[in-house]
Amino acid sequence: MRKWIQPLRFLVQACFMAGLIIPWLAHSEPVAKGLFWTVLVVGVFFCGWVCPFGAVQDWLAWIARKIHLPRFQIPWKYQRFLQLSRYIWAGLITFAGVHYAFLSARFYFNDNLFHNMLTWTSGLTLATFLIIGLFVDRPFCNYFCMKGAMDGLMSIIRPISIKRDNKLCIHCHLCDRICPMNVRVEHTNFVRHPNCINCMKCVGVCPKKCLSLRLMQLRERK
Repeated sequence: MRKWIQPLRFLVQACFMAGLIIPWLAHSEPVAKGLFWTVLVVGVFFCGWVCPFGAVQDWLAWIARKIHLPRFQIPWKYQRFLQLSRYIWAGLITFAGVHYAFLSARFYFNDNLFHNMLTWTSGLTLATFLIIGLFVDRPFCNYFCMKGAMDGLMSIIRPISIKRDNKLCIHCHLCDRICPMNVRVEHTNFVRHPNCINCMKCVGVCPKKCLSLRLMQLRERK
């Protein structure tokens, strides 16, 4: 079953990518409500399975690995500070009225690119993030996405997430290395990090099958 997770995720991403061409598919009210509840129950499902711009970054990363481009993962000692940047941007635009559109690559991709509204500034923004995405996993999602930041904060209370069986874990670090959002999966028993996008890559790569999607038990809250 685990080997089908990523092909299934690709299929779902492709379907919502089609939603950019068929607007009612991605913007219908039932879909929007369903995605909201997934955040509260299982975390940021939207970012990992639905967001078209997130999907493009994933596909670029896949291509980069196939053609053996160098890949870089930000060391955790820097990542733990850099990952706060998207929350800082969210705070600035929400409370200080800072103009954010010049960095909103997701908006440019979802709305402008597919509706003939692309300008040189939006094109340059898109190109910058896509080029960086050939060398770093999900650069926009990690450090600039305001929607991801807001959904991530809401997802902290989720009762269903990725559980790690410490007895089976051999600390091979594969889950940490494959995580596109640089979450330290190996260092927690129940993943509720706001950056987790439920891509399930860590679950698929675990050689001991010690990671799985589970309902949090009360004793794990202690």
